[in-house]
Amino acid sequence: MWTWLSDYNYDFALATIPIQIILMIVYIMRQQLPTRQSRSFMLVMVMNIIMTVTDIIACELNEVWQEYPISLSYALNIAYFLAFIIRGWGLFDYAASVVDAASRWGRKFTLILALPALFVCGLILSTPWAGTIFTMDPVTGYHNLGWYNSIYFSTWFYIIASVLLMLVCQKDVVFKAKTGIYICNVILAVGIIYRHAFMHVLVTSYFSLLAILIIYLTTQNPDSFRDRVVDVLNKAAFTEMVMDFVLHKRQFSCFGISIKNYSAYKTVYGSESMYKSLREIGLWLTHEFRSFYVFYLGNGQMVMLNHDAEYNDIQDLAIKIQERFHYAWSENGGAQVPLPINLVFISKGVPKNSVRSVELGLEQAFVEAERRDSAMVYVADEALLTKLKRQEQVRLQLRKALRDKSLEIHLQPLYNVHTGKITALEALARLRDEQLGFIPPAEFIPLAETEGDIMELGRQIFAKTCQFVSETDLDSLGIEFLTVNLSPAQCMNYSLGDELERIAMQHRIAMDKIRLEVTESAIGDMDSLLEQMRRLKNCGVGFLLDDFGAGSSNLVRVMNLPFAMVKIDMQLVWSYFRSASNMLLHIVRMFQEDKMTIIIEGVEDKHMAQQLAKMGCDYEQGYYFSRPLPPEELLVFLQEHRDYDWLT
Repeated sequence: MWTWLSDYNYDFALATIPIQIILMIVYIMRQQLPTRQSRSFMLVMVMNIIMTVTDIIACELNEVWQEYPISLSYALNIAYFLAFIIRGWGLFDYAASVVDAASRWGRKFTLILALPALFVCGLILSTPWAGTIFTMDPVTGYHNLGWYNSIYFSTWFYIIASVLLMLVCQKDVVFKAKTGIYICNVILAVGIIYRHAFMHVLVTSYFSLLAILIIYLTTQNPDSFRDRVVDVLNKAAFTEMVMDFVLHKRQFSCFGISIKNYSAYKTVYGSESMYKSLREIGLWLTHEFRSFYVFYLGNGQMVMLNHDAEYNDIQDLAIKIQERFHYAWSENGGAQVPLPINLVFISKGVPKNSVRSVELGLEQAFVEAERRDSAMVYVADEALLTKLKRQEQVRLQLRKALRDKSLEIHLQPLYNVHTGKITALEALARLRDEQLGFIPPAEFIPLAETEGDIMELGRQIFAKTCQFVSETDLDSLGIEFLTVNLSPAQCMNYSLGDELERIAMQHRIAMDKIRLEVTESAIGDMDSLLEQMRRLKNCGVGFLLDDFGAGSSNLVRVMNLPFAMVKIDMQLVWSYFRSASNMLLHIVRMFQEDKMTIIIEGVEDKHMAQQLAKMGCDYEQGYYFSRPLPPEELLVFLQEHRDYDWLT
């Protein structure tokens, strides 16, 4: 049995060494992402094993310091303390990379928070001459000195800083990563307390290993970044890597491969065969182009990332890929036919300000390549770059407007055919920027949907509409109700009724002044939507079917919902007045027989207004009456046109 020289208990420390070695080997053998998170995690593992080994050796050597050069004792103890400090800072740096601290508060933020670790490392390195942390007395051996507790101060500082980072940014961090970092820091804190309670038991590396395992299992397991079927990096890895490149302003190029008509091939040859072909493709790309990172994004699309590739560099690569795709990928049971592909390339010179801008660029490049149906590589051109830049600018302005609650509403009048007056208004979202000017809804509404901001946008527009109602004497203006659009995402929100009712109560308005416009595309989950509509209808809200005829109309589904009004899409109206179709007449008669109130949009001139009135519609809306106006301009307009005769 091994006899130790010191009185320290090494059981915990010794038990961690083989586990740490195995974990590092497994981690290194799997493909890692070249991101700050991965590097920080690797640094923590390396420092922890150095800390463990040097701690044991230093403790033993401190018992027989007179038999060895005193410089060796200093070196081992300094190595232990440095590894201890760097490990603590590394765990904080990992947490900072998870919340993108550098992009939130600038690189100076991370540099400033590295100062405590740098200061303590300076104290440690100066110990042999300044006697700061410890001393090796030639007579009495090892002793802690006045600045010894600074190593624990540094560790506590980074534990608290990591927790505060998570608390400040918890809404933007996924639950798994957030939970892992919280648990990790609790374990480290318990380890320090235990170490102080039992000074002769080396437990620091044991608790550090537990923290490392928590991070590994929650966010840093390499297998979580690989597609289990295709066996290349997955979309989560693509997002992580692009985010890191964007954050650190590292240029990179994207080479995309998309299987044409992938869904059709999947249907004909089966999912299993196509997955086997994709796996073979992924392995071949990884083997042939080792300087690229290969990702599978789903739906038959693969992307290869590289820091240096320019257009001239990828010509040979494209030819090689096209030649290989002339043959079937069937060696391991894949589809027995060659798979046609589209190739796209986005050079490193293309602005890449976010993960979404890169994804959008690839999506649009694939769409354009499919449209052109050419064997050539589609390269993102100046027009695409301009479009992407514009979309990024609009996205940032939309986020700013939502954050500052600076979205505007404009109101468009609805003419009541029966009274000959303006008796209703539609509230429409508007976005302005000092540099971009007026941003059309056709630009920012789709972005809000893809970015996940449409729910908040809908809430803010409804709130501003309620504010207008509460601040305006609508009865004196002859306005009976206002309509507000609901997005498909809002219609799927189970708490929609509660949210809208709460907003209306905050502004102290009656809900019977509101009509909610629901498009055909929003009618997805019938049961959920019907429940929300009934709840709001009991509060006095009316419902209007918007843009009827713009989509694939399903009358059975429409009639099963409590719509009292229907707005017919302007394309049907214009088609009728171009004498291209009489469909409008039949639709109006159908809804008249069902006793629904009919609104016609897209009224451009007096002739249209007169003919539609004769046809039997109830309300008319369009630029003939007025464009959408800001609230203050609308009030002036209503006063000036109170007795205006619109049809004669």
